[in-house]
Amino acid sequence: MNALKQTILYIFFIMGVAFTSCEDLDDLNTDPTRMQQANPGVFLNPVLYNVSSYNWERYNSFTFHLMQGIVTTNSTGGLGWYYMTDAAGDGTWSTYYRWLNNIKEMEEQAEELNEPNYEAIAKVLKSWLYQILVEGFGDVPMTEAIRGDEKIFTPAFDSQIDIYRTILQELDSANLLFDETQGLRYNPEGELLYHTETPASGATSAGIVKWRKFANSLKLRVLLRVLDVNGLNAKAEIMKLINDPVAYPLFESNDEAALLPVTGVYPLEAPMTRPQDFTSYKALSEFFIDHLKEWNDPRLPIFAQQTTNDGVKSYFGWPSGYNTVPSFNGSLPNQGIVKAPMKLALMTYAEVEFIKAELAQKSIISSDAASHYRKAVEAAITQWGAIVPEGYFDNSETKYDNSLERIMIQKYYALFFCDYQQWFEYNRTGMPEMPVGEGVPIGNVMPRRFKYPSTLQRTNLANYQKAKESMGGDDFNLKLIWQK
Repeated sequence: MNALKQTILYIFFIMGVAFTSCEDLDDLNTDPTRMQQANPGVFLNPVLYNVSSYNWERYNSFTFHLMQGIVTTNSTGGLGWYYMTDAAGDGTWSTYYRWLNNIKEMEEQAEELNEPNYEAIAKVLKSWLYQILVEGFGDVPMTEAIRGDEKIFTPAFDSQIDIYRTILQELDSANLLFDETQGLRYNPEGELLYHTETPASGATSAGIVKWRKFANSLKLRVLLRVLDVNGLNAKAEIMKLINDPVAYPLFESNDEAALLPVTGVYPLEAPMTRPQDFTSYKALSEFFIDHLKEWNDPRLPIFAQQTTNDGVKSYFGWPSGYNTVPSFNGSLPNQGIVKAPMKLALMTYAEVEFIKAELAQKSIISSDAASHYRKAVEAAITQWGAIVPEGYFDNSETKYDNSLERIMIQKYYALFFCDYQQWFEYNRTGMPEMPVGEGVPIGNVMPRRFKYPSTLQRTNLANYQKAKESMGGDDFNLKLIWQK
């Protein structure tokens, strides 16, 4: 998002409507990201759009490179060579806490107005952001965060285990709060994610059903992440979730997944305003390209462009972390995937099925791992508008082989353009196996976390030092409690 667009959206959100006009014109010119009046509904769309857009951009500029999906063609000093800057996580920290402040306001107004669905949604969004913060940094402020109105300007940091415990409690609370017989009264046009409408008397709100499934699917993601962390009883909680789908409904199709549609019509513009920037000085990696070629995967032409080498037109990937610039043409990413209309991934249905496949593979749940694996791969393909080819799973490299490695390499592609989830999953499992190029300096390795922003040492030094002592340091290779 360019600076002008972000400024306009922010001014709309803070100032609201400063003038009135005739009712007909208001109906014709309703802006889904603009505050109309003080109520919990005015916070929802700006949070959804701005955070989802920011997460898309972070995948493009950070995760895509770090996870060896794309290679820069004009520099050997980037993330593909495991060079991390101290400020790599600063934008995530500031962006998330800014929008967490708005989520807090949404939740407080929902409580005051007795609007349980808004309160539940606020808990889901809050959990979503804190899950990424704790997995990106480790200990972060939570209990005392965004409480400047109470004159708490230097918040203490919560421990990772306490943050996870709180996230799980908040998602449980949200699941119970959702009222499927009601919609979202302050968003009569429907919010951006599920277009939730108020149902007819005696009917069920399809949007609220999906929000509830998002809450429980997100809880399943969190429980998988902390599966081996002592003190959280993750396995028992997973069994409770899986064994009672009425009480804990999960995503069951791509239509229910948390995929935010972006129309391309102002102000709901694509995160990248210049599609040509997506392909400037870049080539897709051979790691990324070669698996899709080997699988005869229909996502290949969606993700990549063909190029010509020695008279042969095909898909060619560049080696990750190269030492010498390759002498052949590399396939560019397809600009079509950055153009609206498009969908921004908060969490996919494919991820839920991959989680189930892993749990079954590890005999934590009793269902069939192969079936979940197949559903996951099919969902990951069809999510992009492709059709699963007949015989796709007859390929020895795509059919389920009872290994976690097979699950994780397909999950890597299912998490394409989903914030930092590929990175987190690699740090949890060590899979898929990442190529280390000849040009990667000795000692440069996959980072485990972001460093804390340097501003904390000026604005919250005492609590920063306590967190640093609790964590055992503040460096990129510091192991978090859930990591392999």
